[in-house]
Amino acid sequence: MKTNRVWYTPGADIKSPDTIHQILMFGKLSEIQSLKKTLGESTIRELFLRYPKKVYTDVALNFIKNFILDIITPIDEQQYLKYTPRAIR
Repeated sequence: MKTNRVWYTPGADIKSPDTIHQILMFGKLSEIQSLKKTLGESTIRELFLRYPKKVYTDVALNFIKNFILDIITPIDEQQYLKYTPRAIR
């Protein structure tokens, strides 16, 4: 997969949840399609749900969740939205 993004490095692990979140949020549709072909939609969906990351805007999260990954179960959006306060425990 070729890309000119700052967050991409040639040594990046494509199966890393961080890399997947970065591609889903900042990648072009062709890069997301390439990611889906490489890993499979079920693997991406599983990593997306298991390892949430606060990098998404509200609009982007809804697009990724509903159209790209076809997730119909409710998720805790506070764990994905970058403009919400972090949980302090």
